[in-house]
Amino acid sequence: MTSRLGYAIMALLARQPSTGYELAARTRQPLGYFWTARHSQIHPELRRLMDAGLVRFDARPGPGPHQKKVYSLTTAGQEELSRWVPQPPADAGGGRDDILLKAYAAWAADPGAARDLFASQIPRHQERLARYQEDRRRVEARHHAGPPPVTHPDFGSYATLKCGIEYERQRIAWLRWMVRQFTSHQAAEETGPPEGMVSIK
Repeated sequence: MTSRLGYAIMALLARQPSTGYELAARTRQPLGYFWTARHSQIHPELRRLMDAGLVRFDARPGPGPHQKKVYSLTTAGQEELSRWVPQPPADAGGGRDDILLKAYAAWAADPGAARDLFASQIPRHQERLARYQEDRRRVEARHHAGPPPVTHPDFGSYATLKCGIEYERQRIAWLRWMVRQFTSHQAAEETGPPEGMVSIK
């Protein structure tokens, strides 16, 4: 059974033949918008794909004395990838989001420290959003300022960029909301209860 990483590698090879090193680099971008893989994972997965007859390699002259292996999809690999895309996704399981876990427990922390934590996350997401938007503009520039045709390899990058952009916008809005909640709490604590009311602690 082909793993999710296997399908990710096959999706990359469907675009262009690549060496193992190139595959590892390409898992960072554009695949990095939604997928990450360690370099050490690539070669074992390539061996499994070759054993299954889904991937092959050609030995070509390398920059040094040794030849390099350039991997590509076999016909069976192309057919397997084509069958896999329309299938309903399996539950990836084990989803973890540390900042959401911290939000869940934020009531137990010092409000000022919690506010600073959530505020500190905003610039990172703003930078990522700006980078995704610039990447989207570059893709659109190749396709008459609009989305690529769904049969063009650029469409995959464009679709995942759109998802990434919407995610970053939502995360920034949520982080700002969190900051406002703790800021409002601190302001209320500093001003005390309205006149005529007694604070009971």
